[in-house]
Amino acid sequence: MADQQVPRYPEATDQQAVDCGGLRFEATFRAPAGATLRVFGKVDGDMAELLRFDDFIEGPHYHIPAAGDPRPFDQGLLGEPLTWFISQLRDHLAELLDEAGFARVLSDVDVDDVTEHAEDIRKAMEACVPDGYVRVPGVGLRRSPA
Repeated sequence: MADQQVPRYPEATDQQAVDCGGLRFEATFRAPAGATLRVFGKVDGDMAELLRFDDFIEGPHYHIPAAGDPRPFDQGLLGEPLTWFISQLRDHLAELLDEAGFARVLSDVDVDDVTEHAEDIRKAMEACVPDGYVRVPGVGLRRSPA
């Protein structure tokens, strides 16, 4: 899938990508909001954005499907956003794709391979964050103190 053209978003910088399990995980930083993880896969032969996780400083949220309305992230209940997002991809990818209406792509997805590369996806999300921002353990993405 590395040869496939995936849209690059003009507001995004420092793109990092991980291709595994038949999917492409693209991490970008959307200043000043925060980091975004887009999950792409082939739907009816064409690349499509399936899921999106917005690890924003203010109001982290996710979209299932990617084109769907944002779902607020409850940090008090779920903890640090990136840790939760990665655990969902690692442990519940099939359920997420089914809920998003993309169950038909599961026959082309190696869920175990995605599980094995979950830390690579996390590292991509960490690597896309530019200077001036930090990840606070247990809290999430924040602007660096001046």
